[in-house]
Amino acid sequence: MSGLGKERTEDMNPRTRALFAAVAGASLLLSALIGPAQSAPLKGEGKNLKIVANIEYSNGSDMEFATIKGRDYAFAASYAGSIEDGAGLHVIDITKPAKPKEVAWLKCVVYQGDVQISHDQKTLILAWDSVGTPESCLMSGKIGFMTIDITNPKNPKPLGTAEIARGSHNITAHPTKPYVYNSDSDVGKVDGNIEIWSIKNPAKPKHVNTVMALGHSPHDISFNKKGNLAVTAGVDDISILDTSDPENPTIASVMQCPTCSIIHDAKFTPDGKRVIVGDEGGGGLPYPCPGGALHFYDLNTDGPAPFLVYQGIYEPNEVLLAHEGQSGPGACTSHVFDISDDGKYVSISWYSAGTRYLDVSAYTGATFGENNTPGGVVEVGYFLPDGGSSWSSKFFKGPYIYSNDQARGFDVFKITAK
Repeated sequence: MSGLGKERTEDMNPRTRALFAAVAGASLLLSALIGPAQSAPLKGEGKNLKIVANIEYSNGSDMEFATIKGRDYAFAASYAGSIEDGAGLHVIDITKPAKPKEVAWLKCVVYQGDVQISHDQKTLILAWDSVGTPESCLMSGKIGFMTIDITNPKNPKPLGTAEIARGSHNITAHPTKPYVYNSDSDVGKVDGNIEIWSIKNPAKPKHVNTVMALGHSPHDISFNKKGNLAVTAGVDDISILDTSDPENPTIASVMQCPTCSIIHDAKFTPDGKRVIVGDEGGGGLPYPCPGGALHFYDLNTDGPAPFLVYQGIYEPNEVLLAHEGQSGPGACTSHVFDISDDGKYVSISWYSAGTRYLDVSAYTGATFGENNTPGGVVEVGYFLPDGGSSWSSKFFKGPYIYSNDQARGFDVFKITAK
């Protein structure tokens, strides 16, 4: 007990001791909910993105967003190995994006901490791909994913667990129904699979099916808006799944990604007509800039089964050197990205090359030319914060991009030009 030894509390009368316990309990609860108040310096190098806020913790990884009871929230994970370094789930009120406020901190040691939110925005799913420690809440000694009640964002409550033998590197919530697809990203076995779980009862996730994947298990999976198709980033292949029956998906087609090192993630554009694929060159290890590229495909649905048609490639023009304040070039490759609701822009983390802001509206289906030429992808802006290495960069309402950074925690960038 902070400030009072055991002998001091034993000398109190029962009523005083009870009051002290209540105050101490309230203090502990407050400590459990509210995160660190410090922020990293709002400095760096950029173009058309301005850094406006930071909430500092280490090992920022994935994040998702939701509007709950009229307020906007970011749910940002940290894969730090200890509570002292910020491990767990940070809940940040971004109703005023330039003045974010951390309103809760679920102190659960997690690795790597992929985040998804259920279709009804009541349940958050948090992935574990290594065995939980005694500080891992309900996942102590387990591997898989944990469900968390976020109906009151200021008091997130762990609900249940799904134990998965090969772990949960990434999970994907179905956009319209209470299902979760698991990506274990296990490249050590040839029998790749996709586990499908029902979260109709979030406190008791139920395994409903396992679907074999061709080659490795997927690294990540994304649904289209309707939820009747999914695309897998399968490390060495891309598959289109027919998910009309979400408990019993079928593989519609499989294709390769030219020049890809590790097919890290794949996402449908909002209109469902195209797919963007990210190549994580080197798998997050030191990798020379500009690193793994983004690849663009059209979705062809004219035949008996949908398949992808390759269109072009994008990576930054310049070879970036270590920015002032960074320890070195480190990993420099495309990582977690997001597509704007209108399908015109992409925000993407490029590890040590910061957050990149891309205009993809000029893409008309024709093969791309050189960077920044008609028909291609234009980099509108970027920001390299001092000492940063961005894991995920995403949009959510208004002219802002949010970054969850391995070195800095939660950064907010304002878009100053389009």
